[in-house]
This record gives sequence, structure tokens and C-alpha cells, in this order.
Amino acid sequence: MSSLADLPEIVGFFSYSREDDEAFEGTLSALRDAIQRELSSQLGRSKTNFRLWQDQAAIAPGKLWESEINKAVWQSVFFILIVTPRAVNSHYCKFEFEAFLAREQALGRTDLVFPLLYIRVPALENEAQWRKDPLLSIIGTRQYVDWRPLRHLDVRTTAVREQIERFCDKIVEALREPQISPEERRKQQEIEALQRAKEERRAEAARRKAEEKQRTEAARRAKEEKQRAEAARQAEEERQRAEAARRAEEEKRRAEAARQAEEKRQAEFFLPR
Repeated sequence: MSSLADLPEIVGFFSYSREDDEAFEGTLSALRDAIQRELSSQLGRSKTNFRLWQDQAAIAPGKLWESEINKAVWQSVFFILIVTPRAVNSHYCKFEFEAFLAREQALGRTDLVFPLLYIRVPALENEAQWRKDPLLSIIGTRQYVDWRPLRHLDVRTTAVREQIERFCDKIVEALREPQISPEERRKQQEIEALQRAKEERRAEAARRKAEEKQRTEAARRAKEEKQRAEAARQAEEERQRAEAARRAEEEKRRAEAARQAEEKRQAEFFLPR
């Protein structure tokens, strides 16, 4: 099975606020360049088949920015978001982020967004607040890297380069995860749907069989109960007949005994004295 790292060309998207880059004299662009170099090295890629897209460097004057960004997003297989107060309030950053979430979903993944917390965003420290914001809620639920202790350091320092290496390790690890193509995923979904339908039919057949068994068992029990009731009725009738016969026999014996006693009395009465 192939992975995103095996694509002929790998494109990543670097989302940031231009105003932040200008305010810190191009440090974000320098960071993007350093990340690109590290990723290129780890992936064994060159400038011809790997790039980390940045709007300032990639959109030529006169181009329609929304069209170009949308195109770049749908070419990208990972997304680096520089989280700052300006970025989370930027219409452009939100547009880029939402567009990539759709791209990530199309790839069947949930692990291709890599946020870098560059400047403190108070709302991210309050779960009740960040869960209400569409952008912050996704940043808050994903594991972001806290870059605040490093943002004032030159990207060429050892400390920053080591952190960039570790950050890029995570991206490369995600890119090397086995990736199912849309066609393979569609086929797999079809197979899974057929399997589910088969299991549902089997379950329905088993349910019907169980119901039929229950009905048969209920009918058998009802029949046995009826037979027991009938046997009990017949036994009771037989007992009553036997009891009636016994009483009749006793009555007959008593009557006979009375008759004999009466005959004896009369015979004794007429004997000579």
C-alpha cells in the first residue's frame, strides 16, 4: 500500500498572517524556508518534486488570490498553521484552513494539520471559549506545538533547528502512513457496504428463524398445556364418576344393611314367646 510520501510531487501549505511576518521582519518566511529544507531532506526530495506553499512567494501579481489558494490547497497533502491572534482573526487564514479541512476529508485523513502556536492566543487557554470558535475548536482538539519560547530566536540557531527537526519528524511520519487512494477507498466502502448488507440479511434471517422457533415453541407449549388441561379434566370427570359410583355403592350397601336389619327385627318380633 502506498503513502502520501510516495507521491510524484509533494506539496505542503504554510498558512500564516502576512502582517505577523512583516511585524517580525520576515521571521515567519525564514521559518517556512527552514521547515521546507528540513522536510525536503527527511523525505529525500528536491525543489522539483517538493515545495511548501506560501502565498507571498507563490502568488504572482495580478493573480486571483482565492483561486490560487484554493488550487494550492487541493494540491497539498499537509497543512502548517502559524497560530497567532492575527491569524485566527484573519479571513484569509480561515479560508485556507477551511479549504484544507475539506481536502483532508477527501484524503480520508484526520492527521494532516500541524498547528504551531507562535503568539499567545488567550481563547485557546479557555476550553469553553475555543470550543465555540470553528477554527480554534479544531486547533484545540489537535496536538499543536508551542513555538512561543522560540519565536524570538534566529532559525539558524541549534535550539530552533532541533525543534524544526522534531516538528518535521511528525509531518514525515504522517505522510508515510499507508494511504488508501480515493478509488481504493471507494472500492473498500463498496465491499464494506456489501458485507454490512450481507450481515444484515444474515441477522434478519437469524431473527426470523428465532421468531419462528419461538412461535413453534409457544405452540408446542400451548398444545401441551391444552393436553394437560384435557387430561386433568378427564381425570377429574373420572374421579367424579368413581366418587359417584362409590357413594352409590355405599348407599346400596347401607340400604341393604337396613333392609336386612328390618327383616331380622320383624322376624324376631313374630317369633313365639
